[in-house]
Amino acid sequence: MMRVLSEIVVTLSSSPAISLVAKGTIVVALGLISAWFARRSRAAVCHALLASTFSVLLALPIVSFLATPVPIAVPVAKGDRNVRPLFDYISVRSSAEPAAESFSVAAAKSGWALPPLSIMLLCGWFICAAFFVIRFIRGLLEIRSLRRLGLPWRDGQAVADGLVTGVHRRVEVLLHESLAGPMTCGVLRPLIVLPVDAQSWDEQDLERALVHELEHVRRYDWAIHCLARLACAAYWFHPLVWTAWRQLTLEAERSCDDAVLRSSEATAYADQLVELARRRSGARKSPTLAMANRSDLSSRIRAVLNTRQQRGRAGSMLVALTCIVSALVVVTMSPLRMVASPIPFGVAHAGAASESFQAVTIKGSTAGGRAFTTSSPPTLSLHNYTLRELIETAYLARSFQIRGGPAWLDAERYDIGAIAAGAATPKDWIPMFQALLEDKFELRLHRETGDLPVYALTVSKTGLKLPRSRSGSCTPFDWRNNNNWDIFRPAGIREHNYCGIVKIGESVRLNQTIDAIGISVAGARGDPVVGLTAVLSNELDRLVIDKTGLTGLFDLHLEWNRHAISAPIRSVRGEPVGPSVFAAIQDQLGLQLEPERGSAEVLVVDHVEKPTKH
Repeated sequence: MMRVLSEIVVTLSSSPAISLVAKGTIVVALGLISAWFARRSRAAVCHALLASTFSVLLALPIVSFLATPVPIAVPVAKGDRNVRPLFDYISVRSSAEPAAESFSVAAAKSGWALPPLSIMLLCGWFICAAFFVIRFIRGLLEIRSLRRLGLPWRDGQAVADGLVTGVHRRVEVLLHESLAGPMTCGVLRPLIVLPVDAQSWDEQDLERALVHELEHVRRYDWAIHCLARLACAAYWFHPLVWTAWRQLTLEAERSCDDAVLRSSEATAYADQLVELARRRSGARKSPTLAMANRSDLSSRIRAVLNTRQQRGRAGSMLVALTCIVSALVVVTMSPLRMVASPIPFGVAHAGAASESFQAVTIKGSTAGGRAFTTSSPPTLSLHNYTLRELIETAYLARSFQIRGGPAWLDAERYDIGAIAAGAATPKDWIPMFQALLEDKFELRLHRETGDLPVYALTVSKTGLKLPRSRSGSCTPFDWRNNNNWDIFRPAGIREHNYCGIVKIGESVRLNQTIDAIGISVAGARGDPVVGLTAVLSNELDRLVIDKTGLTGLFDLHLEWNRHAISAPIRSVRGEPVGPSVFAAIQDQLGLQLEPERGSAEVLVVDHVEKPTKH
């Protein structure tokens, strides 16, 4: 159960958007729970809690974008200690979708393909958020129209100026025929707009209405209301956010009702609210940004008549405390990012290196080229490797996928020798080597998604030339766990009817070659058959991401010259030696590589120490 929970946490945190939604959910839930516990307190207290919740919601994406991420390692238990290569995590279509194969190939040949799901979701979010923002802008235009077309009311202005409400700004009072009840708007130039028939109200009803609206001005409820509407536009899909907004508007109205009850009798004010509800039920649509909600009037009337309800303004100490707590929540929560520990540090590898290797020697390297050898009895030997290169080798990563770490990661070079305990097999080397680095170098790292230059592999406009595999029903060769290295002999491949075999070598013209039997284009997480994208990623300066939509298995031969950039180079005699890898992929396979930027997993070094050489 804990394993499932930890994996869910890491999955949610792997995407910045999903991580932001998860954090926002926690914030809104805490705000609603706090307001529920404070329901018997003053309405102004509940409003302050909910207003601080919306301020945190608006600040979270901004601060998360600006702040340096603070990773929190979440141990994710695994059935074995072998960490999958990074290439396994480049998302592609599963090879187990034969029903959709004909459609995928046809789409690939026509040059049309669906965009990634993340892009479609982002576009959907943007369209809906734009809809709510447009509604907000339309509401502002309505308010501008009210201000421009409203009629100044001298008598109402005199009453408002004579009320003692703590408002130290002049508030303009207007009449407008489209309104069924009073409303307040504006921050720098606050405005109270009353219905035209307010001229016939008795003096006490008018004073109560103006006291209520002036309390909105004093509390800056209009500004809070607008910011909350913007937060709702950003989190339009979240039901808890809309629930909090409804509660915020209700508590704002109740807080202003409490201001009226300081100088008015509750039953008289309740009768006025009942009359207001009657008027609004038969009125046309209220302005978009009106704070008062017709459906909340019954709750307000019950609160007005409740003699046990606490009333009054929120103290300055409480407001200051909510501001401080909100700032602390934003500062501490925004940069947090849960990441999976590929291996539970200090648990899974505690003593693993000493159990796997009987003897380990690490010393500074002398001059010479890099060398990596294994021998029997199981012995691992690496010569003249930097720590970055060691991490590349142990975690099957590329140099540009490794981030962070001290400068000596690329400066110090080491010779490492290790003798394994027992009959270690090829599938054991990766976890044993990782354990060695984590033990001797105190290496701590985590995976996260980063924006990297990549190559997108697509079907060429000239048509697909990649031949389907002739292996038929074959046995996928698990290149990580298979101990039988003799199958790389042609006879061994035919004998076992293996597929997923990749051989990288050189031709007679010293061109680079890739030969593959029964290889998929993309591969898939958990698929033992390595994908063509992973093979090309190992040979090129960028990761290769599949955008062909091709499924199934293929046989291929690819040959190119490493020194050719865009055109075939020629020998001394003028004969063409070989094309560039880009031209070779297009001419020989009917595919093409297009440079772009994309999301891919990277390894971030959190901590490392120089080893004690011995």
